[in-house]
Amino acid sequence: MHTQMFRLRKLPHAIALASLFATPAYAVAQQGAAAPAVELDTVEVTADTAGQFGYIEMQETPGVGKMDVPLSEQPFSMSVIDQEFIQDTGAKNLQEALLYTPGVYAGNFGFDTRGDSAKVRGLDAGRYLDGLRQIYGSYNTVRTNPYALESLEVLRGPSSMLYGQADLGGIINGVSKLPEEERSGEVWVQYGSHNRKQLAVDVTGAADEEGKLLYRLVALQRDSDTQVDHVEDDGYVVSPSLTWRPSDDTEITLLINRQENEGQVSAQFLPQAGTLEPGSQGFIGSERFVGEPGWDRFDREKTETTLFFDHQINRDWAFAATARYTDSRTETREHWVDISSVPDANGEVSRTIYTADSETQILNVDARLEGDFELGKTQHNLIAGIDRQDARWSQDNYSSAPSGGGRFDVYDPEYGNLQLDSLNPTDRPDNEIEQVGVYLADHIEVGRVVVSAGLRRDWAENSGPEPLTSEPSVSDESATTGRLGLMYRFANGISPYVSYSEAFSMNLGFDDTGGVLKPTTGEQEEAGVKYLSPDKSLAISAAYFDITQKNRISEGSTPGGAEQTGAVIDGWELQVNKRWQQFETQLAYTSLNATNASDGTRLPFVAEEQASWWNRLYVGDNWRMGAGVRYVGDNVGSGGAPVVPSNTLYDAMVGYTLGEWDFSVDVKNLTDEEYVSWCRYDGADCGYGARRNVTANVRYQF
Repeated sequence: MHTQMFRLRKLPHAIALASLFATPAYAVAQQGAAAPAVELDTVEVTADTAGQFGYIEMQETPGVGKMDVPLSEQPFSMSVIDQEFIQDTGAKNLQEALLYTPGVYAGNFGFDTRGDSAKVRGLDAGRYLDGLRQIYGSYNTVRTNPYALESLEVLRGPSSMLYGQADLGGIINGVSKLPEEERSGEVWVQYGSHNRKQLAVDVTGAADEEGKLLYRLVALQRDSDTQVDHVEDDGYVVSPSLTWRPSDDTEITLLINRQENEGQVSAQFLPQAGTLEPGSQGFIGSERFVGEPGWDRFDREKTETTLFFDHQINRDWAFAATARYTDSRTETREHWVDISSVPDANGEVSRTIYTADSETQILNVDARLEGDFELGKTQHNLIAGIDRQDARWSQDNYSSAPSGGGRFDVYDPEYGNLQLDSLNPTDRPDNEIEQVGVYLADHIEVGRVVVSAGLRRDWAENSGPEPLTSEPSVSDESATTGRLGLMYRFANGISPYVSYSEAFSMNLGFDDTGGVLKPTTGEQEEAGVKYLSPDKSLAISAAYFDITQKNRISEGSTPGGAEQTGAVIDGWELQVNKRWQQFETQLAYTSLNATNASDGTRLPFVAEEQASWWNRLYVGDNWRMGAGVRYVGDNVGSGGAPVVPSNTLYDAMVGYTLGEWDFSVDVKNLTDEEYVSWCRYDGADCGYGARRNVTANVRYQF
């Protein structure tokens, strides 16, 4: 008698283990009666889901930061958030997916249908997709849907050496879902708060028996209201991809991403008197809409076409290239409360009425030679590359009329006061950026010593309208950036390291004298330690960093009058992942001091202290539960005031798996805390954070 008991939650393990035990069992059966009966002991095979597919596995993810080296062995601070963690925490967008990541202040501008906001180490973070810069300008594209991504990568600290123009705080890079050889798929139905209805599908596999042609289709349709009255967030994404393998050494993948979102702008720019503090008639609710239903809208669409080419030249060398063309458009019709408006005794404020039609065309290419070879007693992982980015964005039908939207009662709204005669639309000159960069990086291992070094040279041209005359103006800049890291890997898994890195980023715009803005530059010094236990049940990363930034654009600056200053930031981060059998926990903590170099005031819109704790527990063979807590410290407006209080928020999840079916419910902001997340400056406007959001999910996986 041969008995196996499988407690498996992952199909690939089930297949592998079934094959392993089925082969000898089949051979015994074929021998029939001629073979003597053999009584075997009961064999129990337990697949530790958290151990093999849990959050700790992300610490061994190679390819982050373009280097084919595990995170735990790179002397720089990085994190990976994969699709499993995104689903567990119920993230609806990228800023929610980043809420439990150390060093990242996600959602710093509150609930916002326009895009995903996040600061890394107190500074803006560059936004990339598949290693290519994705965001140029503002509010002129569709936010990336996390369902189309395999994972998110966060590179903390300067990454200009690998990515060219990249913000000093770091970059956030999305990794798209691409075809896989093994056939699999799912259908996902979701219903939740604010009448959210969503249907999605993700299928992949081989289109032929030889596996030379692979396919994948990711699609999602959403119809949803939001926490703000009269504001919808409807949309869809269709992302087909096809991989062709003409030989064992060559792979070509074409990915198309088509997205459309329709709705309105959720940010109402409500007055400080009535949000952060009582106004003339108390507090204004986070549901308040100050626009005009039927006229206000924010419709956006995007088509991205990406080509991936990978060729293995020989055992040691490979060539890889990625190219993407993006075309995006938005139409904005919007009202908001005038920035410094205060409700009068009747609760009325003045409104701005605004229109803009924006377009963006982007062509990005990155090509690199990759080597993985030995040289004497050293092991090298080397890349040499060149990249180019061309982006043009424009605004037509532009009009912004302060006080042109009429008076509005923010406590007892009455709609219908649409004043279009105050609009005076004009077409604004285009902005364009062209940049070429060459780079060389080498990750060198000499025994237990790791040396990671790189150097890059960029040439960039920035063109746009001169603010006083509207005549075209051009700025040419070039920069050399580098980084150097040193790590020692002890036998017990502890790996201390030190690193130095630089950043360079062009600024599009002009100062108040009509002069072209200088590039923002900076440098970072970092010392840290990483630990991954031999049994992969414990992962720890901690880092201290010191950042100096030059020629940053001061928050509160306006187009045509930007002020450039400096910043000094230092602090430390900690992330701990621990697994005990079916229980896994992740702890993150960030503490930093972020100040303006000129006057010592705190940088605005930055929480200098954050802590988060997420837990997941499997109960029996079917149930799983998750719970998290997020503490976000206080932040300030531009100039150091007002102080926006800290808050503590709770999230939860419960799930049940039955065969191919998976049922779950997730909750963000469990206690439905109504809180202000930011204020522009003292006496100006403020914004609310995300309220409670509950969603129920049904997934059929095959």
